Amino acid sequence: MTSSNLPAIGLVLLFAGSTMGCAAWRQKMNEPGISQTREERAAAAVREFEDRRDTAQLAAALERFEQGDTDRAEAMLSSIVNRRPDLSAARLRLAEILWSKNDPAAEDHLRAILDREDSNAEAHHALGLVLAATDRPAEAQRHLKRASELAPDNEIFRQTIDTLPVSR
Repeated sequence: MTSSNLPAIGLVLLFAGSTMGCAAWRQKMNEPGISQTREERAAAAVREFEDRRDTAQLAAALERFEQGDTDRAEAMLSSIVNRRPDLSAARLRLAEILWSKNDPAAEDHLRAILDREDSNAEAHHALGLVLAATDRPAEAQRHLKRASELAPDNEIFRQTIDTLPVSR
């Protein structure tokens, strides 16, 4: 090999190395791990945005309710629940509004919460009140007792059991 051929051989090796590097890079980009990570990050960002949006909308709906605008609060909560049926706080407040209007759909919402989250003391208490008001004292007592067990420091939950008629 002559010294005049060295630069040419160097260029060939450099070109070959760079094209192999590009091929390896392209292959790496097509591996599932890279795109999944990007997709996972994008999905996490969307979930975070949706959680913040739903939290803000829930706060706005509760403010409407506190201001006495129950119709608007109900509409806002219904929208949240339709979009996020797993959001117990929105479903619970919607059930409260519905029950204040004697709408039997309140019971369905409370049962849906408890189907997902049996440890929700507030939902057990609310369902117990609904059941007591609809003349189902035995079932009401079970839910009220469960609420007291889940939140033993809640005075209201304990007192409610004592005010209901004894189940027959």
